[in-house]
Amino acid sequence: MRRWTASVLIAVAALTLTAGCGTASGGTPGTPTAPAVSAPETREPIQVNVADALGVAQQEFSLIAGGDWSGAWQLWTEEAKKSVPDEVFVTTNEACPVQDGVEFELQEVNPVSETAVDLTWRRDDTVGNSSMRLEQDTWRFDPGGGMLVEYASGADDAIANRQAAGNCPS
Repeated sequence: MRRWTASVLIAVAALTLTAGCGTASGGTPGTPTAPAVSAPETREPIQVNVADALGVAQQEFSLIAGGDWSGAWQLWTEEAKKSVPDEVFVTTNEACPVQDGVEFELQEVNPVSETAVDLTWRRDDTVGNSSMRLEQDTWRFDPGGGMLVEYASGADDAIANRQAAGNCPS
């Protein structure tokens, strides 16, 4: 058995040596040359200034925890601002703040493109997802569809829904 293993190892070594001793690309006519192998395509890493995006996210979370509803709304993306007017967001949260004063903790940060960073956060027992979007060289907070839906029918309905769910401090 040992003799067989040794023979196989010697054969593999011999093949390796002879494979590496081929003719250069300008070899003699009729000598086959190995086809050129192109290097595998490499993808450039996503170039995102995550620190700047997270700085704006932290500012957003601090404003919300501190009850500065209008200041928090100002950091939103233009699309989110169009979906939920400042007045609806401020009125709802002044009348019925959810988890007032509770800080946010980032759970996961995922750069998805040069202009987007997805966030997973926790606030007390609530886990949520939001995004940061780069708009005209400025990072903006995208609260996500779930939050925007809450305010879609106006402040009165949003407040009533929070009260009915027991999410409005008395």
